[in-house]
Amino acid sequence: MRKTPLFSTTHTIKQFLVVAVLFFQLPVSAQQKSEDALLWKIEGNGLKEASYLFGTVHMICEENFEMPVKVLTALDQTDQSYLEMNMAAPDFAQQAQKYMKSEKPLSSEMSKEDYAYVDSVVNAKLSYKLSDLGDLKPAVLMAFLMQKSFACKVLSFEEEIIKLSKAAGRSIGGLSSVEEQFSFLNKIFEAKDMKNYLSTYTDAAIKKVTQEIIDAYAKEDLKTIDKIMLEFNATNPEGYNQLLPVRNQLWVSRMPEIMATKSTFFGVGCGHLSGKEGLVNLLRQKGYQVTPVR
Repeated sequence: MRKTPLFSTTHTIKQFLVVAVLFFQLPVSAQQKSEDALLWKIEGNGLKEASYLFGTVHMICEENFEMPVKVLTALDQTDQSYLEMNMAAPDFAQQAQKYMKSEKPLSSEMSKEDYAYVDSVVNAKLSYKLSDLGDLKPAVLMAFLMQKSFACKVLSFEEEIIKLSKAAGRSIGGLSSVEEQFSFLNKIFEAKDMKNYLSTYTDAAIKKVTQEIIDAYAKEDLKTIDKIMLEFNATNPEGYNQLLPVRNQLWVSRMPEIMATKSTFFGVGCGHLSGKEGLVNLLRQKGYQVTPVR
């Protein structure tokens, strides 16, 4: 029986990238007291119209998905939408595929024992041998495996924001290019981590953590989400620095020009919002009035 290619459609690639580029970013800084809100209004500092900043969760089962009314209202009050990257771009899938392969085969980056273990998991979950998948980057492969841990149809707020924006005729942009997003992805997950990750975070463990995040997200309880994800992710100071503070600084340097031309709805992972180095605080440091929308 012929196997279905992992990247069989543009939708498959978009769904994968929601997991691969976005899932591994969730731990946040606990250096500053968190303000619990998912939607923020950005005003002042010369803005003619208010913009909004919304914290998303990137993977959620269909039965748990609900776009809050206040978020729909904020979308309707803005002229354009910006996500972490522009997954609505016509060449998005083509661009993404360019950065999914590693320069080194996985077999050269882990022991024979670890490779055999990862191979067994890949075969069980994806019905492929690890050698059949070519030289996929470790984080790319982990994203596929993680998707298989969900026994439900997985949705994302990003895809819903794109659908609603297109229906309303609003333009869609990205705070980072696909290339830039993948450059950060390369720094946060290495082949040597795969065996330990897969043996520790079983389907049951991922299901438990995901449910805890969904419950906290429904309550807009960012402090609990921060705590869960800090416990769930392995400590990697440099990876963390690249993943959140560095990207937040890049994005906050780009947001003023974007907001100055049109009122904008920004949708980013909720891990980017709070803390000393979070977008809310960084925007305030630039002179904007950033207030929670309850």
